[in-house]
Amino acid sequence: MGRKRRKIVKKVVKPFPKLFICPICNEMSVAVYREEGSDIARVVCGNCGARAEVRWLPSYMPVDAYSEFYDIVIGTRKPAEQPVEAGEIEGPADAQPEKQGDIHEASEDRQG
Repeated sequence: MGRKRRKIVKKVVKPFPKLFICPICNEMSVAVYREEGSDIARVVCGNCGARAEVRWLPSYMPVDAYSEFYDIVIGTRKPAEQPVEAGEIEGPADAQPEKQGDIHEASEDRQG
């Protein structure tokens, strides 16, 4: 009597997608672009032109950058901002901030 032969089952590993669905136009046209060594990735929709720059961590995959883009587009997260340098601050240095409770009316409004 012989033994029963076992089936060999191979697991198919799906690769990560290169194009994603745009949350604005619902087309499969969002691509992630990143230069080697950069900590910023550009995510761009080829159909409607929606774009954002998102942070890139060493452990990220393109799907992670797309998920941050999705959060930015639907409004649950702000886009990655560049750090403000001391020379880039606008406005006069000795300007006083207005108090929240102050009310300023124009003279034209009072003539009514």
